[in-house]
Amino acid sequence: MKTDASLTQSAAVLSIVVASILIVIKGFAWADSDSTSVLASFADSSLDIIVSLINFFAIRFAFAPADKEHPFGHGKAESLAALMQSAFIAGSAFVLLLHAGERLLQPQQIQSLGNATAVMAISLTLTILLVLYQRWVYRQTASLAVKADSAHYVGDILANGAVIIALFAAQVGIIWLDPVVALLIVITLLKSAYDIAKESLDMLMDHSLDPEVAEKIKALVAQHPDIIDCHDIKTRQAGNVQFIQVHLDFSAEIPLHVAHDAGEWLVAQILLDYPRADVLIHHDPVTVHAFDQLNA
Repeated sequence: MKTDASLTQSAAVLSIVVASILIVIKGFAWADSDSTSVLASFADSSLDIIVSLINFFAIRFAFAPADKEHPFGHGKAESLAALMQSAFIAGSAFVLLLHAGERLLQPQQIQSLGNATAVMAISLTLTILLVLYQRWVYRQTASLAVKADSAHYVGDILANGAVIIALFAAQVGIIWLDPVVALLIVITLLKSAYDIAKESLDMLMDHSLDPEVAEKIKALVAQHPDIIDCHDIKTRQAGNVQFIQVHLDFSAEIPLHVAHDAGEWLVAQILLDYPRADVLIHHDPVTVHAFDQLNA
C-alpha cells in the first residue's frame, strides 16, 4: 500500500507530465491559430509546470521526518509552496489581462480553427483525468499542495471548455468572444490565487482549525465519567497534520492511572476523526472546592 508521501509525490509527478504535454500541444495550437483565448490557456499551462515543479520539491521536503531543528516536522513547506503558486498565478493573470484587453479593443480573425479546437478538446480530457486523480490523492492524504494544484486545474477545466466555445463561435464570425473568454480565464486565475493564498497564510499563521473540532472534543469529554471538564483547546495545522492540545480537568482524588487512561481514551476518539492528528493532553487536578465552584 502506498504511503501518503508516495501518493502525494505521484500526484505532483503526474501534474508535471500533463502540464508538459499541454504546453507542447497548446503552443502549437496558438502558433497556428493566433487565438487570444488559446494563448491564455497556453500561458496558464506554462505556469502550471513551474508551479508543479515547486510542488514536487516542496512535497518531498514536507514529508521529511521531524528532526532536532524541526521537532514539529516540515509540513509548512507545503503552505509556502502553495503561497508561491498563488503569486505565480496572479502574476500570469495580470499579463494575460493586458493582452486580452488589447484584443478586445482590436479583434482579429482566428486561423486554423479545426486544429485549435481539437487540441483544446484533448487538453480538456487530460485535465479532467488529472483532477480526478488529484482529488483522490487529496482524500487519502489531505495534502494542501495537492489541493491547491487541483483547485487550479479545476479552473483550467472551465477555461478549456470556454476556449472551445469561443473557437466554435469564431467559426460563425463571433470573434469578439475570443478575448472575452480570455478575460474570464483571468478572473478565474485571480480567484484561484486568492483562495490558495488565504488558506496558505492561515496555515502559516497557525490559524485554528474549524470550530467544530473543539465542539467534537467537548462532546467527547462530556461522555466520559472521569473527566470533569476541558479547557484551553488549541488547534492548528501544518501540512496534512493537525495539532490539537487540550487541558482536561480531573478530580484530585482519583488515581493518576485512571486520569491517564481517560486521556488516552480521548486521544483514541479524536484520532478516529483525525487520524493524522498530533494530540497533546494536559491532566489538571481539580480540588473538591474548585469542583464545587465549577458546578455552582
